[in-house]
Amino acid sequence: MSSSVFIIDSQLSRFGKTELDYHSLSYQTASQLLKRNSEFEPQFLIFAAMAPERYTGEIFLPARIKESLGLKNLFVIRTETASSSGASALHTAAYLLRSGAFQRGIVIATEVMSRLEREENNLLLGSVLSERQRGFAMSMAQGGGMIATRYLHEYGYDRKDLYSLSKKLHDNGLQNENAHIRKNITEEEYFKSPLFTSPLCLYDISPLSDGSSALLLSSEKTNSSKELKIAGIGHGIGNLSSAPGSLSFPSSVAAFAGAYKEANLKPENIHIAELHDAFTPFELIGAEDAELFPKGKALRYVKEGKTHPEGQLPINASGGLKTRGHPVGVSGLAQIAELQTWMYKENRFQNGLALSIGGLGVNNFATILSKV
Repeated sequence: MSSSVFIIDSQLSRFGKTELDYHSLSYQTASQLLKRNSEFEPQFLIFAAMAPERYTGEIFLPARIKESLGLKNLFVIRTETASSSGASALHTAAYLLRSGAFQRGIVIATEVMSRLEREENNLLLGSVLSERQRGFAMSMAQGGGMIATRYLHEYGYDRKDLYSLSKKLHDNGLQNENAHIRKNITEEEYFKSPLFTSPLCLYDISPLSDGSSALLLSSEKTNSSKELKIAGIGHGIGNLSSAPGSLSFPSSVAAFAGAYKEANLKPENIHIAELHDAFTPFELIGAEDAELFPKGKALRYVKEGKTHPEGQLPINASGGLKTRGHPVGVSGLAQIAELQTWMYKENRFQNGLALSIGGLGVNNFATILSKV
């Protein structure tokens, strides 16, 4: 049984709004990837999405996508863990490869959210909350707002400090050709924008996006010029009924611990990270749960430029979910594709870390990638 898993190549669609359905967008993204790697023959296909049945009424998608791609008989399944679906598909693929039953596979994640209006989208996304949490008359954004309020209060920051985080993410998205939001925001625009749930405004909350990502994985090294090893994976499952507002997600802490242990690495060995930031303060919580920074210091380091692309430890250099976009079932896989691109931009990026969050910090997946 081989314990090694390698990411051979990846493909991202443009994020934003598409006229394509799940089937067509998945085919478009995966076919580009397979065409570029014509000798690669997958033995399994894992498809990830949160709610195609609700968004476009499509069902039985993995088999339909496999047939359109002209793939031979292979093992085909779908994973769904809400907003961490893409990451759960990646981890499932890693376990299949480690089992020795398969040597090669493709993972595809797609979400088409633009078919529903924002109010209906919010209700659908909020359906992952527990009865207790909905009893607070909460939405997902309100949960994010409660966490942000506590972070700013307990660590002595204010909304002007939060602007610096949003500004960084928008600057990063401006440089990402696949990003949903490519906009240079000013401080005036930030504070004049609608306040969705205090202290989070329009520029603190990820957009409702369409998008797709696909990855090729193997249990054997290849000649790929962008090959990365999955050095460690970790998972954490939290209590769905926990009261919101904590400045740490126990599920993230457990996921990071598992990934570090498996990779035999420490936080100081991480050189770049993509952390789930459906709401901008989640980047801060994730960085501190990963022990990349001490508690309460992550926002300070954003202000000092340490987490910018040219900084000491770039975090969400892609623009993150905030500006690259957040097609919910795709984001966890898109983070891996973004890390693959960034890690080969500079020699200093030897180890990368990703965190994908399912629900309000409940079903979380951490992944450590290393150059081969």
